Amino acid sequence: MNFIARIRAALFGLAFLMQACGALAQDTSGDIAGVACPDAGLFSQGGLVSKVCTTCYFPIYIGDSLPIGGNTQRKPDDDPSSGTCICPGRIFGYPTPGVKLGMWQPTHMIEVVRQPYCSPALGSRISGSTSSSTFAIAKQGGNGVTSPDHEQHTPSYYNFHYWKFPLSVLTDMVTDTVCVAESGGGDMDLAYVSEIDPTWNSDTLAMYTHPEAVLFSNPIAIASCMADAAASTLYKPIPMMFWCHGAHGHAYPFTGHNNVSDPANSTSSAASRALAALHRRGIAKQTYGTWAVCRDHSNPTLPRQQYRLQAMFPIPELPNNHWLGAHPSSWAGGQFNLPGVGEDFLYLVWSWQTCCMNF
Repeated sequence: MNFIARIRAALFGLAFLMQACGALAQDTSGDIAGVACPDAGLFSQGGLVSKVCTTCYFPIYIGDSLPIGGNTQRKPDDDPSSGTCICPGRIFGYPTPGVKLGMWQPTHMIEVVRQPYCSPALGSRISGSTSSSTFAIAKQGGNGVTSPDHEQHTPSYYNFHYWKFPLSVLTDMVTDTVCVAESGGGDMDLAYVSEIDPTWNSDTLAMYTHPEAVLFSNPIAIASCMADAAASTLYKPIPMMFWCHGAHGHAYPFTGHNNVSDPANSTSSAASRALAALHRRGIAKQTYGTWAVCRDHSNPTLPRQQYRLQAMFPIPELPNNHWLGAHPSSWAGGQFNLPGVGEDFLYLVWSWQTCCMNF
């Protein structure tokens, strides 16, 4: 009898376990999502300060003077060298001459995650994301996923969230004091989520946002990206080659699908494509150049030398950051390939910004 009782108890326990696992698998917004959503420690561990590269603010250019600190190779090559400017001033908005100020600022964060609405910056899921209307077109990411229309099977897919970085308020206080140009900073705010964008998980729909991709879908254009890959890793991205994303390969389509399965490479590629998509939608602005000295302006193509990325999670990239398209071996070195938690990344977006110091 004891043997039969044990068999019954084992079967009952197995049935209960299978039922529980089935319930968890069906509930995409339950505890299993909370387990898979890591905490980057920005608030709980003081990461807003400790995980930010303090030397990455330099060099600072004031007029035609020599750079203040930092490596001169960090400055974009296509930024005009003239140190003077004329912009609307503080006196009734009349144009007045001034001196140009150029520096790097941490303006935004990009979360590249597998679980829809998972936010490592918050350490939890984004509030209000579990409703059926917002979850309808969201897609589970990770390695080895299939697009919703079954048009392709790719090694990786990632969702992204675009945040305004709160520490940019401090740098904006400095630039607003001496510059008249409108600043893009502010408190921490969620500016964009890919889960509600139907073009992010469909290559077919994404083609309607960048039809020019057809012109670069040929062997010559694709092969030319090898030169940009070497330049992005060893020096700087080539500004005119907007159809390339350095070591990540072809820039198109602007979706979360990627043909590489390495987490550091695939998430960095997703972050680059996210910035390109945000520029195409007019959400991200160009912050340097002749037309951006007085006010940030829209640019439908990605100004590739405007940005540098710094990994904040899973392992802070200190004390440096890297150009868009740089091969992960030059900045990650394989240290980010951590099982489970190492597949979700949080990148700090550094933008080169110029303004006119006038009156």
